[in-house]
Amino acid sequence: METDTRTNKSAPPQGSATRQAHPTTLKRAGSGETERPPSAQQLNTAATNEVVDLGEEVESQEDDWDPGEEIEEFDWNALHERYHTAINQASDEEGKLAEEWASLMDFFRVWAEAGHSQETDRSYSRFRTRMAYTQHAEGEFEKTRNHYTQVVQAFERAMSLLQDAGLRN
Repeated sequence: METDTRTNKSAPPQGSATRQAHPTTLKRAGSGETERPPSAQQLNTAATNEVVDLGEEVESQEDDWDPGEEIEEFDWNALHERYHTAINQASDEEGKLAEEWASLMDFFRVWAEAGHSQETDRSYSRFRTRMAYTQHAEGEFEKTRNHYTQVVQAFERAMSLLQDAGLRN
């Protein structure tokens, strides 16, 4: 007989409360409730994000429409002019934003160059300090080396004197 190695889900123990997931609905903030930085605010404040329901109005116009009547001609030239006006306004706003960006980048460049200059001066000062420390350490090492050399030479002279005196075997 084979044993089933799969795990079976069991019911929660009695007395324990089971939670049911309730989806929470979050209210989305409208553009009027959020604050934009001054450079990003649009000049046209008349535009809103409200949903306009034109369904009833369109239906009533369709009911009154007579198929025998000629359809009004659309003023394509006016649409053309409105398009170019809107594009020109957007281009002007974009130009203003580009000018503001350029001035901010100039400010940042000056700040970065000042920081770079100061950091270069500080790093040169650190370099000189390290160089002076290293030169001092090398000088001290040379003094110690000379001292040890002199001590060894003194021992060698003492040994040769002892050897000359015949005290050494």
